[in-house]
Amino acid sequence: MEEMTDIQMKGAPPCGRCHMLVARYAPQVVASTGTYHRECYEAWYFGRFGKRPALLAGGNGDRHRYHVRDREQVLDRAA
Repeated sequence: MEEMTDIQMKGAPPCGRCHMLVARYAPQVVASTGTYHRECYEAWYFGRFGKRPALLAGGNGDRHRYHVRDREQVLDRAA
């Protein structure tokens, strides 16, 4: 087991909102504009649109990674 001081954060992307590094297995949102902590993204989205975002859960072992729905997908489902 690794000690907390032995964990390498090299190559971890910074969050687009808070600019802190996004840990490998932390809940994160992958958008076209970058990678965000899930809490940072949801807080920004709720502040802008007044509702929680519709996120797609990741697959193939990426249970911690969520993807933003494309605007076209949302409009197609509404029609």
